[in-house]
Amino acid sequence: MTKLMMIAFALTLIVAGTVAAHGGAISGIITDATSGKPVPYATVQIEGTSLGSVANSSGRFEIKHVPPGTHTLIISSVGRESLKHVVITPIAINSTLDIQLQPARVEAGSIVVTGTRTPRYVKDVPIFTEVVSRASIENKSAHNIFEALEGESGVRVEQQCQACNFTILRMQGLGADHTQVLLDGQPVYSGLAGVYGLQQMSTADVDQIEIVKGAGSALYGSNAVAGAINIVTCVPRKTEGQVRVEIGEHGTNRYEVSASTRKDKLGIFLFAQQSEQDELDETGDISAPGGINEPDGWTDRVEAIAKTSGFNLFLEDLLAADQLVVRGRILSEIRRGGWLTDNLFENPFTPGTEHIITDRHSGQFEYKLWLPGGSELNASVSFTGHKRNATNDTFLGDYEEAKGETPPVDLLRPYVANEKLLSTNLNFLQPIKNRHRLLVGVQFSRNNLDERGMYLDIDTEQPYMSTSQKKGCDFGIYAQDEFRVTDKLELVAGLRFDYHSSEDEFRGSGDVLPQGLEPLEYEESTVNPRFSVKYDATEELILRGSIGSGFRVPYGFSEDLHLCSGSPRVYKGCNLKPEKSLSYSVTTDYTRRSFSASLNLFRTELKDAIAFSEADDQAANLGYSYEWQNTDNAYVTGAEFNMSYALTRNLTTGIRFEAFKGKYDNSREDWLGTLYEETSKNISRYPQTSGGVKLEYSPSTWDFVIDADYKGKMYIDLAEPADPADAKIYETESFVILNAKLSKNIFNQYNVYVGARNLTDYTQEEKHIDDAAFMYAPVYGRIIYGGVQVSM
Repeated sequence: MTKLMMIAFALTLIVAGTVAAHGGAISGIITDATSGKPVPYATVQIEGTSLGSVANSSGRFEIKHVPPGTHTLIISSVGRESLKHVVITPIAINSTLDIQLQPARVEAGSIVVTGTRTPRYVKDVPIFTEVVSRASIENKSAHNIFEALEGESGVRVEQQCQACNFTILRMQGLGADHTQVLLDGQPVYSGLAGVYGLQQMSTADVDQIEIVKGAGSALYGSNAVAGAINIVTCVPRKTEGQVRVEIGEHGTNRYEVSASTRKDKLGIFLFAQQSEQDELDETGDISAPGGINEPDGWTDRVEAIAKTSGFNLFLEDLLAADQLVVRGRILSEIRRGGWLTDNLFENPFTPGTEHIITDRHSGQFEYKLWLPGGSELNASVSFTGHKRNATNDTFLGDYEEAKGETPPVDLLRPYVANEKLLSTNLNFLQPIKNRHRLLVGVQFSRNNLDERGMYLDIDTEQPYMSTSQKKGCDFGIYAQDEFRVTDKLELVAGLRFDYHSSEDEFRGSGDVLPQGLEPLEYEESTVNPRFSVKYDATEELILRGSIGSGFRVPYGFSEDLHLCSGSPRVYKGCNLKPEKSLSYSVTTDYTRRSFSASLNLFRTELKDAIAFSEADDQAANLGYSYEWQNTDNAYVTGAEFNMSYALTRNLTTGIRFEAFKGKYDNSREDWLGTLYEETSKNISRYPQTSGGVKLEYSPSTWDFVIDADYKGKMYIDLAEPADPADAKIYETESFVILNAKLSKNIFNQYNVYVGARNLTDYTQEEKHIDDAAFMYAPVYGRIIYGGVQVSM
């Protein structure tokens, strides 16, 4: 299958070489409607296509290879209202335009691609899409994607381990394995990356983050049950350079440099970032003499240093009317956590210690070919290599419990994993009579994961080296039609067929499974439709509705396996059914120059939900420790409200609120016969209500932002307390996290700022170090930081 996709990519290049440049051109100048001055570096895009341009320093732009017909231009620039402009281009005739942009009162819209795989103005896309803009990322002073997503409506990011601070993403109540995370539209966010990746992915080259909620499997395949999050990286628009130095309390520092240039047919963006933090301990176990307010010697925040660098290269008109984009990223990170007493956490082989070394590199190739008649051919190939060397405290703990002594030094080995992910995509877009945009495509991905680690056979008390080889392939064919029925009504219908196959092979050493277990082979196929409708009731009021199905199949590494510290033998039998979903949503979106508001009502139903659990007798007799099981049916439902209002030219406020409810049909097995049997039906770790208030005041060259993030009560399991009798389902308190930032722009070249995260010094009211996953709020307090960004 990989060879076939590579051949298709090669044929694309051959076709490009036989296609002559075609069509006319659209050119013009963009000016400020108030001052009349040119607007430099504005983005101009033809809606529904990849054709576009960036204005130069004098506000002038040109789009080549424009097919004849009626086109809608989307013109956008930071700090100004986006504008739609209809233009008619006759055959081989150039059109010259004079465009004026108004200053923005609320954050302007942008061009998005995730909802339909075609570029659309965010206000007009039929699939409701939310955007975390570059300005929002800067206001948060977000070092990484985890921090950039904090406080976004319908999205919850959290840390779920006190020893290693691994992170997890939840969207509309569903876990990380239900959300497809994309980098420039490609699924390079592999299984190993899913544990620490949100904190490791730098924002240094991020232009915006697009969030599409609800069934996404019709376009993106498995694991898009809750939706998709697409991280869109920077496009070089001008020649510039930036240097940033940010220093914070407890060694919370960031050093960043970026440079870009664009000239004629070539554009390149380069970046590098180092982000670091010291270990931190500010709170204690609830049962300790000092209680929650006294440090207990256990890391609340791990020590970490992450280094990221990369490039985005754009080449245009190579063979015909085409574009080649090449992207590359390299990441290395070291993080350490555990007992701070006598610096035990510095020794990776001491009890409770987490010592994780990550090395990851990725590359992407994208090729676009514009054909006569407005057609487009898009091909992409992406590759990710990920290596991890991590503490294996499962072996240490099992050995000490079984033998009453520390294992010999030569038996202490780390957990080592090596993952390789290849993904390819080929699609063709064909406009039909200005009413339809038909998209058809194929997608293929292959994932190889090799793991090894030392374990103890509990029955024989024999140490053994466990190795596993996991291989997975996914092949999908998809089709979508964007049908503009009238000027006010648009329908989108999509359908995707997916085939998944995987193989897991486990082998021991010595007297424990030296011959290995029979390879587990798993195959499934599924068809998922999606239907969406958009109706423009007025120019300001837009109504949207969507319904679609999704599916999920577990494969490779996940946060569940991480909690088992390595590569346990996990049974995935042929009788395991894919988890299926059906999602509905209705959205109302109202926008005026100084006011915008949206209301989103959603519901997702899960059938045969898959859970990770200890092996039953049948799987245990085959030699497995854990297994994937279909446990129950479930649903999540709720409402999300967002509003932004410009009170004055310099003062803007934003309000967000979310109500959520999620339940399984039946009580969870672990809690049957306990006081928490009925409570266990609730989907945990997601607040029943949440929201926030944001205020931004920007007089002249100053900018002040303060944001209050509210989280209501939620349920969380205390599953592994020191005394098993103390196990409970805990209903958390409601809390508010306050963040603030003040910045000053000097000579349009220097941006000096100071800020605070968790300004009120809030920490969760109850903590249990015996259950490292018992985290639902900050476990350490306020961080003050300051920095300077120099633009050249």
